[in-house]
Amino acid sequence: TCSSDEDWRNLAQMLEAINQDSPTRQAREIYRKLGDRAKYLELRDKKMKYGDDYHDLATFYLDEGNRKEALSVAEEGMKKGLGRMDGLRKFLSDRALEDGNREKYLALQFELASEYLSLETYNTFKNICSVEEWSAFEPKIVELLDTSCSTGYLKIRMQREEYKEALAILLKSSYHHYYAFDADDELNTVQQLEKRFPEQILTYYKSGLGNLNSNAQRKEYAQQAGVMAKVRHMMVDVIQDETRWTLFAGKVKADNLRRPAFQEEFGRVLAGWGDLQ
Repeated sequence: TCSSDEDWRNLAQMLEAINQDSPTRQAREIYRKLGDRAKYLELRDKKMKYGDDYHDLATFYLDEGNRKEALSVAEEGMKKGLGRMDGLRKFLSDRALEDGNREKYLALQFELASEYLSLETYNTFKNICSVEEWSAFEPKIVELLDTSCSTGYLKIRMQREEYKEALAILLKSSYHHYYAFDADDELNTVQQLEKRFPEQILTYYKSGLGNLNSNAQRKEYAQQAGVMAKVRHMMVDVIQDETRWTLFAGKVKADNLRRPAFQEEFGRVLAGWGDLQ
């Protein structure tokens, strides 16, 4: 345990001597905390590759009151830095806000929101915009939404009440009981679409059944039974066609009569399974 500046300096020197990225980073952080400007800059200059490297140096200059140099480093990092750039974008957007440069601030905030677009970043950006500003940026957001089928985009579509577009995202992949859509919020999204698009959601659930006519381990049968329960829910509770369910489930049962583990797992989950003919 380091109890004095001398102890910390000795530790930094030991870490620096290892001459590897992680120990050198730790040494650099110690020198910065100790206020050893020369040593910090010496080590910092040895590795200026990623956006985070430029962000670290920019905050160093800002902390010592050299705002001009901090902005210069950040702008250079936006041009040369690799990897994630969100730290630099936020740094520059904060400075733009301080300077009253609303246009630059919004442009950088849009880049922050759209680089890893999610419902959270979507709402954060929308909330900082005026009605007029949002009307200018919204088409760009919608254009991004048309390019991916990610879960985050699905949530945005649902919030925007663009249900057909949300369904299209959903149907680009098959359903699996263990998939992301079994998380509470995603499952809730699917449930919201059930009554609007019952046949499509039924098809979506059925896509998760896999091959019902092959030997498998009991665990897989249990998983299939869980999906089958969703199929039953759609046919009986939503579409309200119990005959359709009886015919469908009866055939599945008949096709698997020689698989006792299959029958047991389906019987555990599905009410009336044993009575099916």
